[in-house]
Amino acid sequence: MEMTPSSTFKMEASPQGQGPPSQRRLATEPKEKDLGLGGMTSDDPVPHHERKKKVVILGSGDMSLALCQALVRVGMRPVVGSRTPESARPCLRLPGVRVTSVQEALTEGEMVLVAIPAEHHEALPRQLLEGKIVVDVSNRPAESPRRAVSVAECLQGSLPESHVVKAFNTLSAFALQQGNVRGSREVPISSDSEWARGQVSELVRKLGFQPVDFGALIAARDIEEIPFSFFQDWRVAGFVAFLVFFLFYLLLFMRRQICPNIDNSGDWNWDRFQTFPLKNGMLAFALAGTVMLLLCYVPGTIAGYVQLYRGTKYSQFPSWLDRWLKARKQMGLLALLMGSLHGCMAIFTQMGEGMAEPALWSQQLFLALGIVLLGVLAVLGVTSLPSVSAGFTWKEFTFLQRYLGWLSVLLVTGHAFFKGYRKLLVPRFECVVLPSETQIIIVLCFLTILLKLPLLIPCVHSHLMKVRRGYERGPRGSPA
Repeated sequence: MEMTPSSTFKMEASPQGQGPPSQRRLATEPKEKDLGLGGMTSDDPVPHHERKKKVVILGSGDMSLALCQALVRVGMRPVVGSRTPESARPCLRLPGVRVTSVQEALTEGEMVLVAIPAEHHEALPRQLLEGKIVVDVSNRPAESPRRAVSVAECLQGSLPESHVVKAFNTLSAFALQQGNVRGSREVPISSDSEWARGQVSELVRKLGFQPVDFGALIAARDIEEIPFSFFQDWRVAGFVAFLVFFLFYLLLFMRRQICPNIDNSGDWNWDRFQTFPLKNGMLAFALAGTVMLLLCYVPGTIAGYVQLYRGTKYSQFPSWLDRWLKARKQMGLLALLMGSLHGCMAIFTQMGEGMAEPALWSQQLFLALGIVLLGVLAVLGVTSLPSVSAGFTWKEFTFLQRYLGWLSVLLVTGHAFFKGYRKLLVPRFECVVLPSETQIIIVLCFLTILLKLPLLIPCVHSHLMKVRRGYERGPRGSPA
């Protein structure tokens, strides 16, 4: 599960999110002093130094309550504006939270979190929100299709004098209320105002989250789709894993159940079908898990050859290779899952068959390598989790993922080799065209290792490292 910055999952802005904003950019950006650091005016009900700290929340629903609890936990005193403050106070009875009317609440802060449904945005008081940071936390209804223009862009069109920011819509209200956010702690942020994005990023950090700057407000179209994405980053790896498992299971079923009966001239032995649910599944998980593990390291090797050929690290990889590189973490975790299932099913298979005689040295080595392989994969899987990898330096993390990763490739090669080395060069075709599954997997393992070996030659390796440090080959081989 070797990962590089290009493969580690982050909520990165899409290239489309960096284009020109759909609404006009505000001509002037207020400075810090505009937020009231210079003192207090005669018509201000709240001192200016307090106004900067105040966060106003419009709405009294679940999201408003969740935001209030999150703000109170970090020592802030939010002001909630509601159309019916009297009925909203019992639901928002928290220490330090004041519930008042919308008009009065908007006079007490410069940052406004709009926690009301998008269909009510038109009712917001445009004059009172002029010059303020307006944070849209809403999402489109789940049953409605994706819109050409985001909710935040529509809100910016309704409030042209305000600084609209898209943020917090990817967080669950329930998780915020419980104070235990499950999943990613990243909060994507977009706005046409760089100053407003900076202010909201400060608030996000204070609440204990990690802000991710998506750039201009047009990126809100992608941000609003994040809550509706379904295993977006697992689709490639999941599809490949399912396809590989299905093909190997079909191969095993044909070789072990169908072809032997066909060779018996139609005299079917139904006892052969007794073992296919467990034993075929055990072997299919082993074969598919091995292929998924190899697929984690082949794209990095191919990327090395591409960089050597082009003489630079700054050119973009082909789209298929880029998607493959980004799916390596998920492929590695699926390899760990399949390896674990294979190990569990192998135990029950061995219990059913029994040990008629002491195991040969090759069989013992085969089992020992499999056990060590599963342990190494477990270390790789655990250290790939963000909560664990955050405790490593980049050098420590790459050491574990790279060297333990290639160690796992050597272990799985040895595990497969000592399983079938005695019949490795013996033709073992069933139904004339179906090769042995063990021979297939051993060949794939050795091909993966052979593909890597040229990059380990000292002169080749040093040149590749130089390219990855920024060296560029100019015209006719001269350095740029």
